[in-house]
Amino acid sequence: MDNRQLEVFVAVAREGGFTRAAERLHTVQSAVSATILALETDLGERLFDRTTRTVRLTGAGAALLPHAETILAAFTAARDAVESVSGGLSGAIRIGYMTNVTLFDIPALLGTFSADHPGVTLHLAPASRGTGGLVDALRGGDLDVAFLSAAPEQYPDLDISVLASSPVGLVVAAGDPLARRDRILLAETAGLRFVDFREGFGNRTVIDAELARRGLRRDVPIETSDINDLAALARNGLGAAFLPRYLVDGDPTLHWITVSDAAFEMPVSVATSRERPLSAAAGRLALLARDAATPSPSPAPAGGPAGR
Repeated sequence: MDNRQLEVFVAVAREGGFTRAAERLHTVQSAVSATILALETDLGERLFDRTTRTVRLTGAGAALLPHAETILAAFTAARDAVESVSGGLSGAIRIGYMTNVTLFDIPALLGTFSADHPGVTLHLAPASRGTGGLVDALRGGDLDVAFLSAAPEQYPDLDISVLASSPVGLVVAAGDPLARRDRILLAETAGLRFVDFREGFGNRTVIDAELARRGLRRDVPIETSDINDLAALARNGLGAAFLPRYLVDGDPTLHWITVSDAAFEMPVSVATSRERPLSAAAGRLALLARDAATPSPSPAPAGGPAGR
Protein backbone atom coordinates (compact mmCIF):
# COMPACT_ATOMS: atom_id res chain seq x y z
CA MET A 1 0.00 0.00 0.00
CA ASP A 2 1.51 3.31 -1.08
CA ASN A 3 0.59 6.99 -1.19
CA ARG A 4 -0.59 6.92 -4.81
CA GLN A 5 -2.91 4.01 -4.15
CA LEU A 6 -4.47 5.87 -1.22
CA GLU A 7 -4.85 9.03 -3.30
CA VAL A 8 -6.72 7.09 -5.99
CA PHE A 9 -8.84 5.28 -3.38
CA VAL A 10 -9.91 8.56 -1.76
CA ALA A 11 -10.71 10.08 -5.15
CA VAL A 12 -12.99 7.16 -6.09
CA ALA A 13 -14.68 7.29 -2.68
CA ARG A 14 -15.29 11.03 -2.84
CA GLU A 15 -16.33 11.14 -6.50
CA GLY A 16 -18.52 8.04 -6.27
CA GLY A 17 -17.17 6.55 -9.49
CA PHE A 18 -14.07 5.57 -11.41
CA THR A 19 -14.67 7.89 -14.36
CA ARG A 20 -15.10 11.01 -12.21
CA ALA A 21 -12.09 10.01 -10.10
CA ALA A 22 -9.99 9.70 -13.27
CA GLU A 23 -11.08 13.18 -14.33
CA ARG A 24 -10.20 14.58 -10.91
CA LEU A 25 -6.78 12.91 -11.00
CA HIS A 26 -6.13 13.80 -14.66
CA THR A 27 -5.57 10.20 -15.65
CA VAL A 28 -7.44 7.43 -17.49
CA GLN A 29 -10.11 5.21 -15.98
CA SER A 30 -8.15 2.02 -16.67
CA ALA A 31 -5.30 3.31 -14.51
CA VAL A 32 -7.71 4.08 -11.67
CA SER A 33 -9.27 0.61 -11.91
CA ALA A 34 -5.87 -1.09 -11.93
CA THR A 35 -4.71 0.89 -8.90
CA ILE A 36 -7.82 0.03 -6.88
CA LEU A 37 -7.51 -3.64 -7.84
CA ALA A 38 -3.88 -3.67 -6.69
CA LEU A 39 -4.81 -2.03 -3.39
CA GLU A 40 -7.62 -4.52 -2.80
CA THR A 41 -5.20 -7.36 -3.55
CA ASP A 42 -2.65 -5.97 -1.09
CA LEU A 43 -5.28 -5.66 1.66
CA GLY A 44 -7.13 -8.84 0.84
CA GLU A 45 -10.49 -7.03 0.96
CA ARG A 46 -12.90 -5.53 -1.54
CA LEU A 47 -13.08 -1.78 -0.97
CA PHE A 48 -15.96 -0.98 -3.34
CA ASP A 49 -19.20 -2.62 -4.38
CA ARG A 50 -19.46 -2.02 -8.11
CA THR A 51 -22.61 -2.15 -10.23
CA THR A 52 -23.27 -0.82 -13.71
CA ARG A 53 -24.61 2.41 -12.19
CA THR A 54 -23.03 2.88 -8.78
CA VAL A 55 -19.77 2.50 -6.91
CA ARG A 56 -20.13 2.33 -3.13
CA LEU A 57 -17.73 1.72 -0.28
CA THR A 58 -17.82 -1.68 1.39
CA GLY A 59 -17.43 -1.97 5.15
CA ALA A 60 -13.69 -2.37 4.66
CA GLY A 61 -13.59 0.67 2.39
CA ALA A 62 -15.51 2.80 4.86
CA ALA A 63 -13.10 1.74 7.61
CA LEU A 64 -10.09 2.64 5.45
CA LEU A 65 -11.29 6.04 4.23
CA PRO A 66 -10.65 8.24 7.32
CA HIS A 67 -7.21 6.65 7.84
CA ALA A 68 -6.33 7.16 4.16
CA GLU A 69 -7.29 10.83 4.39
CA THR A 70 -5.21 11.23 7.56
CA ILE A 71 -2.18 9.62 5.91
CA LEU A 72 -2.48 11.83 2.82
CA ALA A 73 -2.84 14.94 4.98
CA ALA A 74 0.27 13.95 6.95
CA PHE A 75 2.17 13.38 3.72
CA THR A 76 1.17 16.84 2.47
CA ALA A 77 2.18 18.42 5.79
CA ALA A 78 5.57 16.70 5.66
CA ARG A 79 6.18 17.91 2.12
CA ASP A 80 5.11 21.43 3.07
CA ALA A 81 7.50 21.43 6.04
CA VAL A 82 10.44 20.54 3.81
CA GLU A 83 9.46 23.10 1.16
CA SER A 84 9.09 25.83 3.77
CA VAL A 85 12.77 25.43 4.65
CA SER A 86 13.78 26.25 1.09
CA GLY A 87 11.22 29.02 0.86
CA GLY A 88 9.37 27.52 -2.11
CA LEU A 89 5.83 26.23 -2.47
CA SER A 90 4.55 23.62 -4.88
CA GLY A 91 1.54 21.39 -5.34
CA ALA A 92 -1.97 22.40 -6.42
CA ILE A 93 -4.86 24.37 -4.92
CA ARG A 94 -8.47 23.62 -5.83
CA ILE A 95 -10.31 26.94 -5.77
CA GLY A 96 -14.06 27.53 -6.00
CA TYR A 97 -15.38 30.95 -6.91
CA MET A 98 -18.49 32.90 -7.88
CA THR A 99 -18.64 33.98 -11.51
CA ASN A 100 -18.93 37.64 -12.53
CA VAL A 101 -18.78 38.99 -8.99
CA THR A 102 -16.38 41.94 -9.12
CA LEU A 103 -16.87 43.33 -5.62
CA PHE A 104 -13.52 41.76 -4.72
CA ASP A 105 -10.89 41.30 -7.45
CA ILE A 106 -10.23 37.56 -7.27
CA PRO A 107 -8.25 37.36 -10.56
CA ALA A 108 -5.89 40.09 -9.33
CA LEU A 109 -5.37 38.21 -6.08
CA LEU A 110 -4.62 34.97 -7.93
CA GLY A 111 -2.24 36.83 -10.24
CA THR A 112 -0.29 38.18 -7.27
CA PHE A 113 -0.18 34.74 -5.65
CA SER A 114 0.96 33.02 -8.84
CA ALA A 115 3.71 35.57 -9.43
CA ASP A 116 5.03 34.95 -5.92
CA HIS A 117 4.61 31.16 -6.07
CA PRO A 118 5.02 30.00 -9.68
CA GLY A 119 5.44 26.38 -8.60
CA VAL A 120 1.83 26.14 -7.40
CA THR A 121 -0.87 25.04 -9.85
CA LEU A 122 -4.28 26.68 -9.47
CA HIS A 123 -7.34 24.60 -10.40
CA LEU A 124 -10.37 26.89 -10.68
CA ALA A 125 -13.95 25.63 -10.29
CA PRO A 126 -16.84 28.08 -10.95
CA ALA A 127 -19.79 27.82 -8.58
CA SER A 128 -22.52 26.09 -10.59
CA ARG A 129 -24.67 25.75 -7.43
CA GLY A 130 -23.74 29.02 -5.77
CA THR A 131 -22.50 29.41 -2.23
CA GLY A 132 -24.35 26.28 -1.10
CA GLY A 133 -22.45 24.19 -3.63
CA LEU A 134 -19.11 25.72 -2.63
CA VAL A 135 -19.82 24.97 1.03
CA ASP A 136 -20.62 21.34 0.19
CA ALA A 137 -17.40 21.04 -1.83
CA LEU A 138 -15.30 22.44 1.04
CA ARG A 139 -16.92 20.05 3.50
CA GLY A 140 -16.45 17.10 1.16
CA GLY A 141 -12.80 17.86 0.51
CA ASP A 142 -13.30 18.66 -3.18
CA LEU A 143 -12.10 22.24 -2.72
CA ASP A 144 -9.25 23.67 -0.66
CA VAL A 145 -10.27 27.34 -0.79
CA ALA A 146 -13.54 28.96 -1.85
CA PHE A 147 -14.53 32.53 -2.58
CA LEU A 148 -18.21 32.63 -1.67
CA SER A 149 -20.93 34.89 -0.33
CA ALA A 150 -21.48 34.12 3.33
CA ALA A 151 -20.84 35.57 6.76
CA PRO A 152 -18.81 33.63 9.37
CA GLU A 153 -21.83 32.90 11.58
CA GLN A 154 -23.69 31.16 8.75
CA TYR A 155 -21.30 28.19 8.59
CA PRO A 156 -19.48 27.69 11.92
CA ASP A 157 -17.66 24.60 10.63
CA LEU A 158 -15.85 26.73 8.04
CA ASP A 159 -13.18 29.38 8.56
CA ILE A 160 -14.75 32.37 6.79
CA SER A 161 -13.37 35.88 6.46
CA VAL A 162 -15.33 38.67 4.76
CA LEU A 163 -13.18 40.40 2.13
CA ALA A 164 -15.67 43.02 0.90
CA SER A 165 -19.35 43.80 1.28
CA SER A 166 -22.07 45.79 -0.47
CA PRO A 167 -25.60 46.72 0.67
CA VAL A 168 -28.42 44.81 -1.03
CA GLY A 169 -31.63 46.58 -1.99
CA LEU A 170 -34.66 46.20 -4.22
CA VAL A 171 -33.87 46.99 -7.85
CA VAL A 172 -36.33 47.65 -10.67
CA ALA A 173 -36.09 48.89 -14.25
CA ALA A 174 -35.87 52.67 -14.57
CA GLY A 175 -39.30 52.78 -16.23
CA ASP A 176 -41.07 50.71 -13.56
CA PRO A 177 -43.74 52.52 -11.48
CA LEU A 178 -41.73 51.67 -8.35
CA ALA A 179 -38.84 53.74 -9.73
CA ARG A 180 -40.56 56.80 -8.27
CA ARG A 181 -39.80 55.49 -4.78
CA ASP A 182 -36.56 55.56 -2.81
CA ARG A 183 -37.62 53.41 0.15
CA ILE A 184 -39.84 50.37 0.66
CA LEU A 185 -40.79 47.96 3.45
CA LEU A 186 -39.89 44.29 3.02
CA ALA A 187 -43.55 43.31 3.38
CA GLU A 188 -44.41 45.47 0.37
CA THR A 189 -42.08 43.44 -1.84
CA ALA A 190 -43.91 40.16 -1.19
CA GLY A 191 -46.51 40.85 -3.88
CA LEU A 192 -44.00 41.68 -6.60
CA ARG A 193 -42.86 39.45 -9.46
CA PHE A 194 -39.17 38.62 -8.96
CA VAL A 195 -36.17 37.44 -10.88
CA ASP A 196 -33.57 35.87 -8.60
CA PHE A 197 -30.76 33.37 -8.20
CA ARG A 198 -31.55 29.69 -8.03
CA GLU A 199 -32.15 28.13 -4.65
CA GLY A 200 -28.87 27.44 -2.87
CA PHE A 201 -27.29 30.75 -3.84
CA GLY A 202 -26.50 32.88 -0.80
CA ASN A 203 -28.59 35.93 -1.74
CA ARG A 204 -31.67 33.80 -2.39
CA THR A 205 -31.18 31.72 0.76
CA VAL A 206 -30.82 34.64 3.16
CA ILE A 207 -33.64 36.76 1.75
CA ASP A 208 -36.07 33.84 1.51
CA ALA A 209 -35.24 32.95 5.11
CA GLU A 210 -35.98 36.48 6.27
CA LEU A 211 -39.26 36.56 4.35
CA ALA A 212 -40.26 33.21 5.85
CA ARG A 213 -39.36 34.44 9.33
CA ARG A 214 -41.87 37.25 8.84
CA GLY A 215 -44.50 34.96 7.36
CA LEU A 216 -44.10 36.45 3.87
CA ARG A 217 -43.85 34.76 0.47
CA ARG A 218 -42.96 35.99 -3.01
CA ASP A 219 -43.22 34.86 -6.62
CA VAL A 220 -39.93 34.00 -8.39
CA PRO A 221 -40.87 32.67 -11.84
CA ILE A 222 -37.46 33.41 -13.42
CA GLU A 223 -34.18 32.12 -11.96
CA THR A 224 -30.56 32.37 -13.05
CA SER A 225 -27.09 31.57 -11.73
CA ASP A 226 -25.31 34.68 -13.02
CA ILE A 227 -25.42 38.04 -11.31
CA ASN A 228 -25.01 40.01 -14.53
CA ASP A 229 -27.89 38.09 -16.10
CA LEU A 230 -29.98 38.90 -13.04
CA ALA A 231 -29.35 42.62 -13.50
CA ALA A 232 -30.16 42.34 -17.22
CA LEU A 233 -33.45 40.58 -16.50
CA ALA A 234 -34.47 43.33 -14.06
CA ARG A 235 -33.30 46.00 -16.52
CA ASN A 236 -35.64 44.59 -19.18
CA GLY A 237 -38.69 44.59 -16.94
CA LEU A 238 -38.92 40.85 -16.28
CA GLY A 239 -39.18 41.41 -12.55
CA ALA A 240 -37.76 43.12 -9.50
CA ALA A 241 -34.51 41.83 -8.03
CA PHE A 242 -32.52 42.05 -4.83
CA LEU A 243 -29.10 43.21 -5.98
CA PRO A 244 -25.94 44.64 -4.36
CA ARG A 245 -25.55 48.37 -4.69
CA TYR A 246 -22.11 48.20 -6.32
CA LEU A 247 -23.72 46.53 -9.35
CA VAL A 248 -26.38 49.22 -9.75
CA ASP A 249 -24.52 52.47 -9.03
CA GLY A 250 -23.94 54.43 -12.22
CA ASP A 251 -26.44 52.41 -14.26
CA PRO A 252 -29.26 54.75 -15.41
CA THR A 253 -31.38 51.79 -16.59
CA LEU A 254 -31.83 50.44 -13.06
CA HIS A 255 -33.34 52.08 -9.98
CA TRP A 256 -32.24 51.28 -6.44
CA ILE A 257 -34.76 51.23 -3.57
CA THR A 258 -33.64 50.96 0.03
CA VAL A 259 -35.45 48.28 2.05
CA SER A 260 -36.14 50.31 5.20
CA ASP A 261 -36.61 47.47 7.66
CA ALA A 262 -34.09 44.88 6.44
CA ALA A 263 -30.43 45.86 6.09
CA PHE A 264 -29.21 43.07 3.79
CA GLU A 265 -25.54 42.90 2.82
CA MET A 266 -23.79 40.88 0.10
CA PRO A 267 -20.37 39.77 1.34
CA VAL A 268 -17.58 38.23 -0.69
CA SER A 269 -15.61 35.97 1.62
CA VAL A 270 -12.74 33.51 1.56
CA ALA A 271 -13.49 30.18 3.21
CA THR A 272 -11.60 27.03 4.15
CA SER A 273 -12.61 23.95 6.12
CA ARG A 274 -11.92 23.78 9.85
CA GLU A 275 -12.06 19.98 9.69
CA ARG A 276 -9.35 19.38 7.09
CA PRO A 277 -5.72 20.49 7.28
CA LEU A 278 -4.66 23.00 4.64
CA SER A 279 -1.57 22.60 2.51
CA ALA A 280 1.01 25.35 2.92
CA ALA A 281 0.07 26.72 -0.51
CA ALA A 282 -3.66 26.83 0.24
CA GLY A 283 -3.02 28.40 3.62
CA ARG A 284 -0.81 31.05 2.01
CA LEU A 285 -3.50 31.90 -0.55
CA ALA A 286 -6.19 32.24 2.14
CA LEU A 287 -3.88 34.47 4.19
CA LEU A 288 -3.10 36.65 1.17
CA ALA A 289 -6.83 37.10 0.55
CA ARG A 290 -7.49 38.07 4.17
CA ASP A 291 -4.63 40.58 4.08
CA ALA A 292 -6.20 42.16 0.99
CA ALA A 293 -9.65 42.53 2.59
CA THR A 294 -11.36 45.91 2.56
CA PRO A 295 -12.65 47.31 5.89
CA SER A 296 -15.83 45.56 7.03
CA PRO A 297 -19.08 47.56 7.29
CA SER A 298 -21.01 47.83 10.52
CA PRO A 299 -23.11 44.73 11.31
CA ALA A 300 -26.54 44.75 9.68
CA PRO A 301 -29.28 45.41 12.28
CA ALA A 302 -31.89 43.28 10.50
CA GLY A 303 -32.10 40.70 7.78
CA GLY A 304 -28.46 39.65 7.96
CA PRO A 305 -26.01 39.19 5.11
CA ALA A 306 -27.14 38.30 1.63
CA GLY A 307 -25.06 36.99 -1.21
CA ARG A 308 -24.64 34.45 -3.91
